[in-house]
Amino acid sequence: MKASYKVGLALIFCYVVAWLDRMAINMTILSMSDELGIGPDRIGWVLSAFFLGYALCQIPGGALADRFGPRKVILVALGWWSVFTALTGTAATLWSMLAIRFFFGVGEGIFPASVWKVLGNWYTRKNRATANALVISAIALGPALTPLLLAPILAKYGWRTAFYCLGVCGLACLVVVWRFVGNSIQEGRGVTAQELAEYEADAKSEAANSEGSLEKATFGDLLRTPIIWVLFSIALVANITMYGWLNWLPSYLVKVKGLDLKATAFAASVPFMFATIGCMSGGWISDKFFRGRRKWLIFLCQAVGGTCLYFFTRVDDMTTYMILQSVAGFLLFMGSAAVWSLPMILLPTKVMGAGSGFINTGGQIGGFITNILIGYVITWRGGSYAAGFEVMLGALVLAATLVLVGIRETRPPVPSQPREGELASARPGLSGASGTTDV
Repeated sequence: MKASYKVGLALIFCYVVAWLDRMAINMTILSMSDELGIGPDRIGWVLSAFFLGYALCQIPGGALADRFGPRKVILVALGWWSVFTALTGTAATLWSMLAIRFFFGVGEGIFPASVWKVLGNWYTRKNRATANALVISAIALGPALTPLLLAPILAKYGWRTAFYCLGVCGLACLVVVWRFVGNSIQEGRGVTAQELAEYEADAKSEAANSEGSLEKATFGDLLRTPIIWVLFSIALVANITMYGWLNWLPSYLVKVKGLDLKATAFAASVPFMFATIGCMSGGWISDKFFRGRRKWLIFLCQAVGGTCLYFFTRVDDMTTYMILQSVAGFLLFMGSAAVWSLPMILLPTKVMGAGSGFINTGGQIGGFITNILIGYVITWRGGSYAAGFEVMLGALVLAATLVLVGIRETRPPVPSQPREGELASARPGLSGASGTTDV
């Protein structure tokens, strides 16, 4: 197996554990709230405490990865968040829970930009979006596995033991990263001369250079580039929908659909299995068929997926709303993979950490707003958990609008065919290497 494949699999494993740790709170929050005596508005604060720490550390995490190398930052992140995952099981008051979840968010906050830095150093623009989509598919796979893995533990041992077990899983990630993940393909362990030659050839290929990039940009230049702020805004608004759905779905299924713990585990898991497939395929589809017009894939996924999410809240038959949820998950996460293909193409590798961290800061601000906003909306609407989905759907409409009007792309030129009589050795299509993506 190529060393780059091992790096990808190691990052997927770490991301799955990260999302198991992160999503466990959603399965345990009702039991936790009963024991700690907190209502829906305070639940929103508990969920958002993570996002405050997470959002604050996106740019610092990326800057540290750019400065010291992503491998070291990832190892620190894994150790940090594993400790605070386990400590979640020791919380005895609302304030201790808020503090623990905040510092847990700090640990996970320095992780994503470091991962994108690794991907930028190990994969070329020819296949970077595909590799990124496979890694971030854990965003869906984690929520899919969480209910299935935690429901038996919760039923038999309670919510505190669940967090102790997840803390141990984080330590396994430390070993995997230490063994397989290097800062770059040039420094990576086990990289053969053939694999390095293939990487260098891909980096020079037309497919890797047919779309625009900001290769000469510094981080300061990025902050003066409109497309970066558009992506920041899209990530912020879209995450109100995504995190709202991820964090409040189990409570919604219990409170509105009337499901028990076992049924909730199934109903909350299946849609994200489909979401995993959608996310995995989204990067490849984006690379294969939508170069220079990726926004249309994003908009289509958001429009159709949002429609399915709307009707999910309007039907009572379990089979019907499971189908609607599954289609919504497949399409919305495919759109998310396509959204994240844009910074992977645009950002120069030297500022990939800080640049991607900045964009993801927008997403985590959205995550922070989401849980507080939905918690208060539910309380304001007399405990109606269905009202939370109205917030999510409104945010999705705004995100789709931003995608449609805020992103303008230049399609890569179609390579011209040599006319009869021209030299067969001519190299068509290289003039397209300077195409740009702008706003």
